[in-house]
Amino acid sequence: MESPIDVGKEHDARHLAGSVFVACMFIGAGIGLIFDRPDVGGAIGMGVGFLLMGLIKARGVEAQPITIDLPRTLSSALMVMLGVLVIAIGGVILLKPEWLYPYVVAMAAMALGAFILTAGLLSLARKPSG
Repeated sequence: MESPIDVGKEHDARHLAGSVFVACMFIGAGIGLIFDRPDVGGAIGMGVGFLLMGLIKARGVEAQPITIDLPRTLSSALMVMLGVLVIAIGGVILLKPEWLYPYVVAMAAMALGAFILTAGLLSLARKPSG
């Protein structure tokens, strides 16, 4: 019979594997949108996601919490970059509105996939204390 600790590790590995799969799928679809083939990009992303899921489950990768120390100026710098990005997107919408769907949506899908992948990988980085 498995101990509760082993069952918890199995659950964490499944959760991580699922997050990695979804991230790969969104990143693939985003890249596919750039090339006007989201179906192909999504299929490739799913294939990569399934491979990574298998590797995570086979190796028994443990999800581990981490702590990150960010500089105090990071939030200000991110807000400046976000402001510049929003202004640039507004300019593109004014000048080339036909670019809105293929490029902006593709970038949003890739950003969402990268966010999900980062969240999954950050849960791997450090063992829980105790």
